[in-house]
Amino acid sequence: MHSQKNLAEVTIEDFARLFGTTADDIANSCKELINTMNFRYERLSSTERDKLILNILKRIDSTNLGVSGEERKPEWERGWTENLHDFVDSGYDISKLVPKYFKKNVPVRLNREYVMPVDPDFVLNCTKVFRNWIFNKYLKDVDSIYEFGCGPATHLAFLAGIYPEKKLYGLDWAKPSQEIIRLLAKHFGWQIEGRHFDFFAPDANLHLNENSAVYTFGALEQIGRNHEAFLQFLLKESPDLCINVECICELYNQDCLLDFLAFKYHKRRNYLDGYLTRLQELEVEGKIQIVAMHHQQFGNIYDDSHSYVIWIPKEK
Repeated sequence: MHSQKNLAEVTIEDFARLFGTTADDIANSCKELINTMNFRYERLSSTERDKLILNILKRIDSTNLGVSGEERKPEWERGWTENLHDFVDSGYDISKLVPKYFKKNVPVRLNREYVMPVDPDFVLNCTKVFRNWIFNKYLKDVDSIYEFGCGPATHLAFLAGIYPEKKLYGLDWAKPSQEIIRLLAKHFGWQIEGRHFDFFAPDANLHLNENSAVYTFGALEQIGRNHEAFLQFLLKESPDLCINVECICELYNQDCLLDFLAFKYHKRRNYLDGYLTRLQELEVEGKIQIVAMHHQQFGNIYDDSHSYVIWIPKEK
């Protein structure tokens, strides 16, 4: 049980610092949502913290820790199939589309510290607040929105609610994802289409609409250093805006213990590597403009999963 006197709370000002923006910016789009949720937490004791760090180190050194890559596709097929069945069995309850990797009742990373949330859905709820802010801020002026690596389409379902007039496209390499999107369009009447897409071998026949934005949300981690094909696809199609919400290993401060642990874990899992560095090279070459990038110091116990880089192809 949490001790009331030891509890702290993530405020609007705290969210602003996490997201790299101002409190007024957060309040304009997220205040009502924040007020419906419980963002209180307790800091871990030194003993609890040491135990958690030890467990993380043991996991990094574990011989059976899986790594990202093309061979993991069957796992994602199984995962999104489970979401598909839950969605249908529930009578099309949108909440059933939330991926199972959102763990409950576990410590989280927050501002380079470990904390224990009061609400079991703390990570999911923080994600909802962040999603609300970044999508309202950056996607309001385009006509079409494409999510690459959309999984069970939970973010697209949110977008359909706030932007019913926009055309939405969900792209994923797993077939259950396309079936979920077909059912969303049929059941709710949304302007949403699903299509197969493989980051490792982008479809040359796929062309983006005019006045469109592209985003990824925790999807690029699965391609490690193999991001050039996707980047070249985006440069060719030249969308009006690209948003990547990902674990970005270049943003970790390796002189900080928790950042160093996250960096080691990131490398061990073969997650997205060199992507920001490549974008910076493309900017020097005059091919893109980086609009914003930010290390969001928040995530599960292993890494900060909500950092972002926002960029525009120079042709735009």
